[in-house]
Amino acid sequence: MVDKKALRVALVGRPNTGKSSLFNRLTGLSQKVGNYPGVTMEKRTGLIKLAPGVLAEIIDLPGIYSLHPSSPDEQVVMDSFLNENVDEKIDVVIGLADGTNLKTCLFVFTQIIDLGIPAVLAVTMSDEMERKGMELDVLGLSESLGVPITLVNGRLGHGIKELQDNILTASVSQNIPFFQPGGLHLEWINKVSEDKNFDIPYKSWLFGLRGSEYEELISSTGKTIARARADEAIKRYRRVNEWLREFFVTHPGKDRRWTARLDRWAVNPFWGSIILLILMFLLFQALFFGSEAPMNFIDDQFAQLSNILKSNLPNGFLSHLITNGIIPGIAGVLIFIPQIAILFGLISLLEESGYMSRVVFIMDRFMRPFGLSGKSVVPMVSGTACAIPAIMSTRNMENSREKWLSIAVAPLITCAARLPVYALLISLVIPDQTFFGLSLRGLVLFSLYMIGFFAALLGSAALNKIMPEAQSNPFLLEMPSYRFPQLRNVGHAIINRTKSFVTEAGKIILAISVVLWFFASFGPGKTPDFTQDYEAIPIEDSYVGKMGKAIEPVMKPLGFDWKVSIAVLSSFVAREVFVGTMATLYSVDDNEKSSIREQMAKQKDPETGEPYFNLAVGVSLLLFYAFAMQCMSTYAVVARETRSHKFAAIQFLILGILAYGASFLSYSILA
Repeated sequence: MVDKKALRVALVGRPNTGKSSLFNRLTGLSQKVGNYPGVTMEKRTGLIKLAPGVLAEIIDLPGIYSLHPSSPDEQVVMDSFLNENVDEKIDVVIGLADGTNLKTCLFVFTQIIDLGIPAVLAVTMSDEMERKGMELDVLGLSESLGVPITLVNGRLGHGIKELQDNILTASVSQNIPFFQPGGLHLEWINKVSEDKNFDIPYKSWLFGLRGSEYEELISSTGKTIARARADEAIKRYRRVNEWLREFFVTHPGKDRRWTARLDRWAVNPFWGSIILLILMFLLFQALFFGSEAPMNFIDDQFAQLSNILKSNLPNGFLSHLITNGIIPGIAGVLIFIPQIAILFGLISLLEESGYMSRVVFIMDRFMRPFGLSGKSVVPMVSGTACAIPAIMSTRNMENSREKWLSIAVAPLITCAARLPVYALLISLVIPDQTFFGLSLRGLVLFSLYMIGFFAALLGSAALNKIMPEAQSNPFLLEMPSYRFPQLRNVGHAIINRTKSFVTEAGKIILAISVVLWFFASFGPGKTPDFTQDYEAIPIEDSYVGKMGKAIEPVMKPLGFDWKVSIAVLSSFVAREVFVGTMATLYSVDDNEKSSIREQMAKQKDPETGEPYFNLAVGVSLLLFYAFAMQCMSTYAVVARETRSHKFAAIQFLILGILAYGASFLSYSILA
C-alpha cells in the first residue's frame, strides 16, 4: 500500500467505541462535512499525511452493529464496501474494537476481513482496559486474524504513530475466511457473483441477503434470510469466543467499578431524573451568564463600524447598502456565536462524558405513556440543534408508529435557530435581575425549552390516542463507561457546529437582509437611480411597508405591528432570519447607528407613546416562536421522510394554529 499516493481509509466500528476521538486525532482540523452520494446522511472526511508523499483520506463511516443492514446507517456502510468503482473503492479499513467489549466488536471486524479488504484493527479504550485489569495477547490475536493490531487511546493520542505505520503496510488477511457458507447456499451465492461480478464469495453472501431480489432462490435451500443471517452470527460468535478464552484475561480485583457506583444514582428513576433536571437548568444559566458580555461586545462593535462607515463613505446607494443592509445582516449572524458555541460545547461535554446515553435510559420509562420510548430522546436531543437532523435520526427506529409520532412533534423542540430570537427578545423585555441568585433571563430561557419539550410530549400523547396501536419493541441500549471529556473533541464539536451555523444560516440571513434592504429602501412610484445620491423615503411608503400594512390586521391581535409581521413571515425561510430582518428594517431609517437591541428598544407604540416592545409583545413573540410553524427546510424534510406532503401540510397548519392561539392568549392577558 506504500506505493499508492492517495489512500481511501475507512473507520468502521460499533457506536461508542471511540471512533470520533480517533478520527479527530488522525485528521486534526483538516476535516470537512458532506453527504453520502444519494442519501442525505452526514459524513465526515479528513486528510492525513502518513509518510512523505503519501496522503490518506480518512472517512468516518456511521457506527454499525453488523454488515447486514437493518438501518440506513448500516446500508451506507455495506454499500461503501460493495462499491466496485475505482475512485470510490475503500483501500484500507481501520476496524475499531472497544477493548472492554471485544466480543461484539470482533463480530463486525471479522465481517470486514471476509470481504477481502486490507484491514488493521485498533483496540480502543486501552486506559479503561488497564483500569479494569484486562489483558489482551495482541500478538496471538493478530496472528489469528491475519491483520496487525494496535492498542490506541484516541483521546490521549497513544498508539497513533504505530497505527499509521500499520495502515501503510496493511494487506488482505491470508487466513481462511472466518465464515464459509457451503452446501445449497453455494448455488445462490454463485448466482449473485455472476450477476454482480463479485470476486469475493462473502460479498455475494451479503448482497444476496440484503433484500428480496434473491429471496426465492434462498428459500429453495430451506432457509429464510433471517435464518441464514442467524447461522452466520452463531458461527462467528463461536469463533470469537474461542479467541477470547485464549487471548483475553481479566483480573476482577483491579476493577474499581466506579461507573457502576455512579450509575446507582445517575440511572435511578427518581434521583436520575433530579440530576438530569438540575444539569439542564444549570446549562441554560451558564448559557446566559457566559454569553452576555461577548454578545454585547460584538453588537457594539458592529454599531460603531456602521457609524464609522456612514461618516466616511459618500452618500450613495452602495454605502447605504453596506451600512443598512450588509452590516446589520452580518451582525445578525455573528452576535449569536457566543451562545451557539456555549450551547454546543456544554452538550458535547455531556456526550463525551458518556452521560447522554444515561439520559436516553432515564427518559425511556418517562416517555412510554406518551407513545414514545427512550429511542425518541435521540431525535429530541438532536432537535436542540435543528429539527432536520432530529427528523432524519428517526430512520433508525424499527417501530414505524413511534417514528411517525417523533416526526410529528420534533419541530416543537427548541432548536438552535430559535435561540437567537429568544436571546434578543429576552434581553429586550426581561429585566437583567437575579432570582434567588439565579439569572431571571436564564430562567425564562430554561422555561421556553421546557415548554417546547412538554408540548412535544403532550402532542405525542394526543396523537397516540388517535393512531392505531402497534406492538412495542423491547428497548435495548449499550451504555459506555464514564470518561473525562476530551477537550480536543469538545473543541472540534464547537468549531464544526458553530461554523455550520455561520456558513449555512449566515448565507440565508445575509441574503434576506440585502433583499429586505432593497424593498425597504424603495417603493411604488420610486425608481432607483443608482447614479445619484441616495435619497431616503419613509419606510411606510416602501414595498416592505406596503406589504406589512396589508398583513397587519391579521397579526394585530397578537400585538404585532407591520414590521414584526414582516419579520415573522420572513422567518419561514429560517427562524433566525427574524433577527436580521428586524435589524434591517429598523436600521433603514435610523440615522445614528446603534445596536440591534438599542434600535428595537427605541421603538414607540404610536397609540400610547410607550415603548413598543413591552412584556406583552415580548411574551407573545416568544410563545409564537415556541410553537411556531417550522421553516421551509423542515417542511421539505418531513415531506420526504414521511413520503407525504399531506402529513407535512397538516403538521404545518396545526403548529401555525397552535402558535397563533398561544400568542393571542398571552397578549390578551398581559396587554
